[in-house]
Amino acid sequence: MEGLDRRNEIELTKLRGELTLLGQKLDTIKGNDLFHIQKSIDGINRVLWAVGLLVLGHLGVAVKMALWG
Repeated sequence: MEGLDRRNEIELTKLRGELTLLGQKLDTIKGNDLFHIQKSIDGINRVLWAVGLLVLGHLGVAVKMALWG
């Protein structure tokens, strides 16, 4: 019975260590990786807005040409 208790204690210690490591990895992801992902998404959004404005401008020119020659 004592050996089983000792093995359970060792397993619990291992699990606590793994949980601590997972917590540290989550903090790293939240603090660093998400910032860089957000920065990349912001850059993509700027490019999409620029392309959209260019397309809208060309559409305006095409409508003007179609209506007034």
